[in-house]
Amino acid sequence: MDIDIREAFKRVPPGAFEQSGGNIARFAPFFAISNGNDFVTLGEGGTPLFLHARLNALIGMPNLFIKNEAANPTWSFKDRLNAVNASLAREFGFSNLAAVSTGNHGASASAYASAAGLRNIIFLSHGAPEIYGQMIQAYGGTSVLTDWHRSASLLAHLVNEKGWYPSKSSLPTPISNPFGLQGYKSIGFEIVIALRPRVPDYMLVPVGSGDDLYGTYKGFLELRELGIIDRIPAFVGCESATANPLARALAANSNHVGKVEDPQTMAVSLGAGICSDHALRAVRGSDGFACSPTDSEIQDAMQLFASVGLVAESSSCVSLAAVRRLLAEGRIAADATTVVTLTSAGIKWPHEVASLGKPPALIEGRTDALDALVDGLDGLSRAGSYLASPPA
Repeated sequence: MDIDIREAFKRVPPGAFEQSGGNIARFAPFFAISNGNDFVTLGEGGTPLFLHARLNALIGMPNLFIKNEAANPTWSFKDRLNAVNASLAREFGFSNLAAVSTGNHGASASAYASAAGLRNIIFLSHGAPEIYGQMIQAYGGTSVLTDWHRSASLLAHLVNEKGWYPSKSSLPTPISNPFGLQGYKSIGFEIVIALRPRVPDYMLVPVGSGDDLYGTYKGFLELRELGIIDRIPAFVGCESATANPLARALAANSNHVGKVEDPQTMAVSLGAGICSDHALRAVRGSDGFACSPTDSEIQDAMQLFASVGLVAESSSCVSLAAVRRLLAEGRIAADATTVVTLTSAGIKWPHEVASLGKPPALIEGRTDALDALVDGLDGLSRAGSYLASPPA
C-alpha cells in the first residue's frame, strides 16, 4: 500500500524523529491512521537498543546492538502490528477482530482488541503453550484450540461471512492484511533516532511471514527518501535451516518465495515454511542476504542469551545464531555496526526456559550445607562454555 510519506512527515508531532523513547502513536500518519489521537496504544515501542558489553566481548563484536522487542506490553514485537490493526479496525467501524497464531500474535491481538473495545476470537494450535490461551482469556478474548490446518479457513469464514476484522500478516493464506505491517516501520524509525548519525551496516531479523523484516526495511527506506539518512542497512533474513523459504528463493534467484513442505524446527514461530515476496524484495533491495542456522545453533544462541541475562524464545534467538555463524564465516566484519532483533520473551515458552539451566539446588537450612554447595561450584562461566566452539 502507498502512503504519502512527505504528507505524513508534516503531520507527525514536532520532534517525533528527534527523541528516543515514547510509544509509536507519534508515527501514526506513517501507518495510514487518519487521526493519531484515536490511536490504540498500550505503550508499545520505544524498546531498548543497546550494546551488551559482556555478550559483545564474548562474541568479539564491539558494535553489536540488541533491539529488545520483548520489552513491549505483551513481550513481543507483534504489539506494533496489533496497535495499528486495532486502531484501523476501530477507525473502519469494526466491532470484532480475529486472528490465527502460534502464540505471540494471538496474545497481542487480543490485548489490543480489548484495549480498543473489540470482541475477539483467537485461533491457536493444540501445541501452543497454555500461557497464551490464558493471556487471551484474561484479556477478555476467546481462545479457540483447533486443527492448525483448518484455522486459516475458519478465520476466513469470520472475515468473509461474518464481517470480522482480520489481524493477520500480509500473506494471502487465504486472506491477507496489508495494514498491520506498517507498524513495524517504527522499529526502523527508532533505530535511526537512537544511532544517528550512524546507520547500521547490517540488520538481522528473524523471518516467519517476513512482515517484520519488510516493515523495518520500509521504515529505513522512507527515512532515506525523506533525506533523514543517506543509506539503509543490508537486511539479513534469519530462518531455521529446515524452514527457510526465503533463503531458498534467494539461492534459486527466484522472484517468488515458494513453500517449504513439512518444515520441522524448534523455532515454532518461524516454522510455517512460507514467507512473503516483499520480504524477498526487501533483502534484495538492501543488498542483503539470508542465513539459516541449525536448531543446534539456535539452541546455543538461546543458551548464550540466557547466560548474559536475556531469556528469549527460540525464534528470537535465530538472529544471534545467524550473526555468530556469519562472523565465523567472515561474511560480517567483527567491527561492523550490526543490529539483531530479539523479537519475544522466552518466559511464554516454559519448556524452552526449563532447557536452559539445571534444576534448583536443594539443601538443608544449615550454613555447612550452604558452604558445601558453594565449594562444589566449578566457577566456570556458563557463557564461556557455549562459546568454546564457533558454529560449524
